[in-house]
Amino acid sequence: MKPLIESLDVRRLVRVEDLKPTVILMLAAVLLSIHRNFGSVEFALRTFSQAQDLKAAIFMFATAFLLLGLVPLVVIVFLFRDRAATYGFQLGDWKLGATFVLTLFPIITIALLYPASQTHEMRAFYPLAKHASTSISGFLSLQITRVVLFYTAWEFFFRGFMLFGLRSYVGDWLAICIQMIPQCLWHIGMPTGELLSSIAGGVLFGIMAIKTKSLLWPLVLHSLIGISLDVFIVITSR
Repeated sequence: MKPLIESLDVRRLVRVEDLKPTVILMLAAVLLSIHRNFGSVEFALRTFSQAQDLKAAIFMFATAFLLLGLVPLVVIVFLFRDRAATYGFQLGDWKLGATFVLTLFPIITIALLYPASQTHEMRAFYPLAKHASTSISGFLSLQITRVVLFYTAWEFFFRGFMLFGLRSYVGDWLAICIQMIPQCLWHIGMPTGELLSSIAGGVLFGIMAIKTKSLLWPLVLHSLIGISLDVFIVITSR
């Protein structure tokens, strides 16, 4: 038994400079697994008898904010002892960021969003809170909490914590590809079009974050895409 333990000596595999990327990648597996299984809309509806679709959606957004937003932020500040700005938590190159958003959003809307909003699979899945979306106040509540809690945490985790945390170890392009993988896997079980587009989206948002040195601009574009899809579905369903 002892020779086996000695042969598996992990300490010889891990260098001191590997500790930060190791923590980032391990947390990516742990936090995303917890959120996908215990922070989802489906989990809320199964677990809480009084949960309605809006409450279940907000539950998913809030758990994402905790697991994908606050936990990584605590790790960055207190464990890594880094500044949040170095992880894209800043305005960055706002001129380039605005150019990205104003150029890409119309193209994505015409080429992908509106056609996707007319598919049966996408209309059956979105909006996440269908009953709440029948009123303006309910729809606004859904979208505001979605952006503030979910999209903010999502972009901070993938484009901030993972991308900016790994780029100095593996380079910009590999960091973009690495953070795209768990983002894509998280979408398993969602509409096929969204699952596949999450690959392109992960790469695109990663490039935007690197070029602008900020996660704000991927956040703006991602939020516009999500909200617009819901708007198209709600309007054309009437």
